[in-house]
Amino acid sequence: MKQKYDGATKPSAKKLILPITDNNEFYADVGGYVAIGLDLEKKDRIRRLSAVVRDLDVYRISAFDCDCEFLITDYEADPKNGKVAVMEFKGRMECTTLNVTDSDFHWSGYYRHTSVRWESESVPLSVLDEEGEYDLRETAKVIDDTGPDTRF
Repeated sequence: MKQKYDGATKPSAKKLILPITDNNEFYADVGGYVAIGLDLEKKDRIRRLSAVVRDLDVYRISAFDCDCEFLITDYEADPKNGKVAVMEFKGRMECTTLNVTDSDFHWSGYYRHTSVRWESESVPLSVLDEEGEYDLRETAKVIDDTGPDTRF
């Protein structure tokens, strides 16, 4: 669905699915992806924050933003649209922030009750003007078990 936006037609809503990484290789209870829905208001806010970053000549602006859903790879489910299947992450996150620079944005935070920091993949500002989902999940690998095993 599209809506009028300052005289130009822009996409009205967008869903992002971004991989997350953390700073601790030994922490076992980790999320794999963060899913965020961006409505017109949130997209406008990201654009305005980016303009402020440029105007003030600062590296980034961070704001608390807890509108994230955390997901993990579901290894037992079939791939969806060529991407790995995901399911809800049962762990909890805290101090989730939206971080906006002059050219991109991402989310970061901590696993609840730990000092383990996570961060999502960065998204270029140009994605805000594109239609459709911005899905950075891994491509599903299809195993052909009809022939001989040639992996060895």
